[in-house]
Amino acid sequence: MKKFFSKSVVKKVCYAVLTFILSLCIVGVAISSLVRFTLLNGGFLSDTLNNSSYYTDLCDEITDDLMDIGDASGLDKSFFEGFVNEVFVREDVQDYINKFYKGEKLTVDSTHFDESLRSALDNYVRVNGIEKNYSQSGVNYFIKEATKIYVNNIELKYFDMLQQLAGEYSSKLTLVMIVCLVVAAGICLLMLLTNEWKHKAVRYIAYATGASALFMLCIPTAVYLSGALGKLTIISRSLGDMYMSCFNTVLADMYIISGVLFVLFAALILIHGKIRVKAT
Repeated sequence: MKKFFSKSVVKKVCYAVLTFILSLCIVGVAISSLVRFTLLNGGFLSDTLNNSSYYTDLCDEITDDLMDIGDASGLDKSFFEGFVNEVFVREDVQDYINKFYKGEKLTVDSTHFDESLRSALDNYVRVNGIEKNYSQSGVNYFIKEATKIYVNNIELKYFDMLQQLAGEYSSKLTLVMIVCLVVAAGICLLMLLTNEWKHKAVRYIAYATGASALFMLCIPTAVYLSGALGKLTIISRSLGDMYMSCFNTVLADMYIISGVLFVLFAALILIHGKIRVKAT
């Protein structure tokens, strides 16, 4: 019993607990900074969309939906071929993203689409000489329904819910990151100052780093093995691809962080070995 409660054993238990807390802090810094600088960063989402086929797919989907409603209204399908302007689509989506990160009400300004469609319809009616077959009220109704289709496609589904979460946890994530950094630095300093043999302190820090690296490796691996991403039910193909691209990028970043931590772990083990040799 005396041996169990000896100073040496108690000290080892304390260092083991500190090592565990240190590993949690490293993971906390890694995850909070990753989310803060990716999912909660407007530039990350914009770059993801620009580097994918999102806008091209979105324009195709809008065109297909407009052709369906146009066909029901007696419009030739060729009317909407090339009608959807990708430049305007990019601007409207980017404006939607900016509002999301600024915490503003998520709305789509469809003024230019409404005006372009009205002008194109007037020209179509005039060129085809079918003024008598089209009433102004019918034209207004068609434009209204077509605008709804455009707005629904531009809107990023589920972003209203995500905006609430982002507003609530964005500052908290920054606080968690800072607290974890301070605690991690404090634990490392405490281990170095309270250990007569510095190589032992380095070894504990290495263990914490290695455990954190392993944990960061397990998260994306578990997600991919479970097939969770394939179970996402998104309304449209373009939106589904967008979410998949975002999640894949985040998971890839986790692999990178894990790799960096493993390199740091290996470096600490080498340092531990050199210090131990000198000490003996």
